[in-house]
Amino acid sequence: MLKRFFLHPPGVWARVENGELLYAPVVVVCSDTQAHIYLSGQMARDSEGRMVSHDMREQIGVICENIQACLEHVGATFDDVVTTTTHVLDLQEYYAASDERFKYFRSCRPASTLVQVSALGAKEARIEITVEALIEAGRLRPTN
Repeated sequence: MLKRFFLHPPGVWARVENGELLYAPVVVVCSDTQAHIYLSGQMARDSEGRMVSHDMREQIGVICENIQACLEHVGATFDDVVTTTTHVLDLQEYYAASDERFKYFRSCRPASTLVQVSALGAKEARIEITVEALIEAGRLRPTN
């Protein structure tokens, strides 16, 4: 039997309108043996939703810190990431700063997709990263 948890880790921004959370920053689907972790696309936002920087390298760093907070909230690490999808406004700008992500993905090279888009959900955003991870069910942190 699968269990599903829709989580909003403390300190991670998520859109709230009329007092309602519009989406879960983290969704966990687990069985008795494994837990699949899905992170909503992360941008370089602080916990109040403000974009932290306009610089691609700095945005990658902030995004990776946000991803790390989400993963740690459920008992996972960057080593558990199996796939990423990265949306950028400018491929060349991303390539010039992409080494920043290796500070976080040290021993893990997940399957990855990179897409150039004409706009992202925040006008100041240069990049957005979505992550999926997989862990053993016994490692899953309590979700309530």
